[in-house]
Amino acid sequence: MKTNQPKSPRRFKRITKNWDEFWAEFWHIRLMKDDPSRAMKSQQVVALCKEVLRLKKGERLLDLGCGAGFQAQLFGELGIEVLGIDISAPLIKHAKKLTAKQKNHISFQVGDMREIDFDSEFDAVVILGCSFGFGSDAENYRTLENVARALKPGGRLLLTGQHPYAASNHAGPEWLETDEGVLFHRGEFDPVTARLNGLWELVRPDGTLVDEGDNPEKNGIRCYSVPELHQMFTQVGLETKGFYGTWLLPPTLIQWFSNELISKAQKPKRRPRKTKSTKSK
Repeated sequence: MKTNQPKSPRRFKRITKNWDEFWAEFWHIRLMKDDPSRAMKSQQVVALCKEVLRLKKGERLLDLGCGAGFQAQLFGELGIEVLGIDISAPLIKHAKKLTAKQKNHISFQVGDMREIDFDSEFDAVVILGCSFGFGSDAENYRTLENVARALKPGGRLLLTGQHPYAASNHAGPEWLETDEGVLFHRGEFDPVTARLNGLWELVRPDGTLVDEGDNPEKNGIRCYSVPELHQMFTQVGLETKGFYGTWLLPPTLIQWFSNELISKAQKPKRRPRKTKSTKSK
């Protein structure tokens, strides 16, 4: 007579993958490239940038934290000259392939926004996708100094950050089913440091559990408030021009309940030098 033997609990094999080794490509390419909602969001983002920054054909745009190049591609289609910079080599490789057949001038390079060194070269700078805030306060301040130096007089900046009032929306636990397994997230917001930290794990069908190793987001993202951003803009020599709370057009000013925090600042235009008038004798 056969007896039903209890099954042993499933054993999961845990492996660690760092950002460039796995997570950058998983997040920004495999998970997002065929997602229609991602495509729609990218179009909304670029449309708002064009409106708020008053971008014109032929202008030079610096896209910091450009990721896999999806938005840079759309900026290029508007006739804008784009330089995209990202810390991840796999993402820059994908961005170059994505835009290889475009006739517009789009270029990419691996780099860290905290270390860029340009001098009055760009009409506009964008930092999208909450790419700003992963460093320390001093490093984030240095990024804004770099941006201010990179802008031409009158140049414009559009920067997105994590709205501190909406940070709880990103706290875990939460999960997402993907073609490669179930993605788990545990998030935590520290009200003292105003940093949103999180841990991602991917559980594959074969029982492999992939967790995060060393990555640019390991210390979480600093969630700056509107007063803090205004103060930082002023300190690096930029003029605050507005804060918006959604990517939808027409541009909508930020509210306490807004999920997005989209900032616009501008480098002052050079004042014309006063010429001494000479009286005719």
